[in-house]
Amino acid sequence: MRPEAFQQLFCEQIPLLARMQIYPESVSDDQVVVRIPLEGNSNDKGTLFAGAAYSALVIAGWMLVMNCAEQSGFRRPWAAIVDAHCHYAKAIREEVCATAVFVETPILIPGEKNWPKVIVSIGDCVVFEGTYAVGERHSA
Repeated sequence: MRPEAFQQLFCEQIPLLARMQIYPESVSDDQVVVRIPLEGNSNDKGTLFAGAAYSALVIAGWMLVMNCAEQSGFRRPWAAIVDAHCHYAKAIREEVCATAVFVETPILIPGEKNWPKVIVSIGDCVVFEGTYAVGERHSA
């Protein structure tokens, strides 16, 4: 999926991300980058609110997994975070990007249990490790 398609999805189905102004910068088979502005997402100390950073980390991983599912032939993919660990090493005082990559390249198979793992980082400030469940929606 192209960054523009993810942005449209955010606006239509995940309005919180649109309000937070978390935007996809780039999407490829092995990496996703999202931009997180400080303005509107800061805390009382003038740094990036940890919850805003976490939201960007989760969505960057989700985008990577969803793109992989589409590339793997899923017709109507879904992905959900099922386990995550996050380490905040430094305060963030400016607009930043979060970069998501797979721990190892997954082989996603429609109809099977799929549990890809991702690492998402914001420079040397925050590192997120997450496991996502991936499947295919059934017709309603």
